[in-house]
Amino acid sequence: MPEMPLVEHAVTLYAAGSCEFSEMVRLHLASRGQPYTERDVDADPSARRELLDLGASGTPVTVIDGEVVVGFDEEAIDELLGFTPYNPHEDLAGARMDEA
Repeated sequence: MPEMPLVEHAVTLYAAGSCEFSEMVRLHLASRGQPYTERDVDADPSARRELLDLGASGTPVTVIDGEVVVGFDEEAIDELLGFTPYNPHEDLAGARMDEA
């Protein structure tokens, strides 16, 4: 069962039906139980204009509470929704040899 968000978020996904990364955002939002509104930029000229007004030229673009995430950026989406990322970033640098 997905972790439930503590806050309701306004989420809009600007997507193209044939875009595999749009599908990845759809699946990710669904895995989080996060409702969203989808705007199809291929079928809806006003959605395409909105996408361009956001400064993007391609899909997916996810707008969460007014914050824009371009592309499939799982970590950014999770941070804006208040979830712990499935795949959190790890600092792999460690200590340098001259610090040992």
